[in-house]
Amino acid sequence: MGREIAQVMGHLAADWLERPEREKEEQPNRLLGALKLKDGDVVADIGAGSGYFTFRIAKRVGTKGKVLAVDIQPEMLDIIKKRMKERKVGNIERSREPETDPSYLPIRST
Repeated sequence: MGREIAQVMGHLAADWLERPEREKEEQPNRLLGALKLKDGDVVADIGAGSGYFTFRIAKRVGTKGKVLAVDIQPEMLDIIKKRMKERKVGNIERSREPETDPSYLPIRST
């Protein structure tokens, strides 16, 4: 697509992650459809940033499911917390964890 791969996005530029053009550029619904998420699933959104995918996933897994929004920037997790309150979303769990060790994730394979 002729775009440069983004470097780590600082929290001060979080609005860029939510830009309307992203729908057309990245087609997130196509990606989410390919994941075949269902009600009750537990999904880890590693590098959740501002929650662009987090909230879309939360909707797909329903109130019985959960999204673990993980980011190394506490400010990004604060943005997600604020949006959770605004949107009245309760199936997201925020977590700030080291970027080198995913063993903290409470996920078991079935």
